[in-house]
Amino acid sequence: MHSSRGNQIFSVNSFSGSIFRNCLSLFLLLCIGCGGLAVSVDAPSATQAEPHLPLGIAWTYNARAGFGPDAPQIFDNSVMVATRQGIVHFIDVVTGKRGGNKRFGDAINGSPAVIGNTLIVPLAGGRTALAAYDLDRADMRWRLRGDPIQVGVTALESGGIYVNTAGEVRRFEIDDGAVVWTHQIEGRARVHASPLVHHQLVIVVIDNGTVLALSLNDGSQLWSVDVGSPIYVAPEIYGEILLVSTTRGSLFAMDVQKGEIHWNTTLADETVQISSPTADHELVVAGASDGVLRVFDLDTGEIKWSAQCSDALAARPLITSEVIYTGSMGNWFYAFDRHNGDLLQQIELRGRVKSAMALAEGGLIILTEPRYVVRLTPLNTDVHL
Repeated sequence: MHSSRGNQIFSVNSFSGSIFRNCLSLFLLLCIGCGGLAVSVDAPSATQAEPHLPLGIAWTYNARAGFGPDAPQIFDNSVMVATRQGIVHFIDVVTGKRGGNKRFGDAINGSPAVIGNTLIVPLAGGRTALAAYDLDRADMRWRLRGDPIQVGVTALESGGIYVNTAGEVRRFEIDDGAVVWTHQIEGRARVHASPLVHHQLVIVVIDNGTVLALSLNDGSQLWSVDVGSPIYVAPEIYGEILLVSTTRGSLFAMDVQKGEIHWNTTLADETVQISSPTADHELVVAGASDGVLRVFDLDTGEIKWSAQCSDALAARPLITSEVIYTGSMGNWFYAFDRHNGDLLQQIELRGRVKSAMALAEGGLIILTEPRYVVRLTPLNTDVHL
């Protein structure tokens, strides 16, 4: 455990930057409606309607810069995306028109978090590590100086968790950014994925192959597992199962409370890099650098089916009740039958897909490099949001 190292918190009473304009009222309603509790924006709402195939491109929005690996965030009728140009964009889901944007100065690679009435933005360059934007006053609340943050912020009710490039895992308070605790990762290993919070655990995956569980209360280490292969993508938690992909063709399922490995499936070609996994009550799904989408049994790790795509699959897939969606580095969107792997549809996009996609009331939101946000909706169907 260590105290805050080289970080300074600056409270700001006024800010001359552009406000969120039309999106401000949306956020005020959002924050009032949730009663001041934390809002998790790392995953779509459970109430999002699933698309009906076939799909077509409804609109394309030019964000003028690339994106990090996380999914776009859906609020009511707006889409929020952050770019490596340092701008947070709000886009109308129905029309694809810009609802507002805010420039934060430095590149944003990880997902921002909405905590109560505050937007917390992790910054990947420069002297500012975190920026807190007050959504009630449309003004900057505070800035935290320190080492850059390449990954997303994980929201808590009264603050959040982040990991910086110095290998410091930190819990902070929302009121002023004060650091509650710091856990220093040993050595020169780096973290390339946002931390996960599960009950009273903080899960961190490290590129040296270590999976780390910390206490949410004080940051002390509870358990640590070395999977023997580098980890560069975000893990997934389903129920009490933690799923971890590596760059050497292996996928691990372990007990999230104890770190005990339930199963490990390793491909014949250990040079294959597996994408972030996604899971439901039955399946685990992951893409890979060899262009193969693989579907594993959640309980055993057995590969139930696989589908060869034309190019590498770097983004986390999306699984629904009937369809599995993925996008490739070769600009293609794919929809597969989840039960047997039959290809149901493919669409050529305007760029490669490196980020996770999101459900948005009867459609999908996809981020394509180097700059486009795309909405897919059912063809010949009126979708009312």
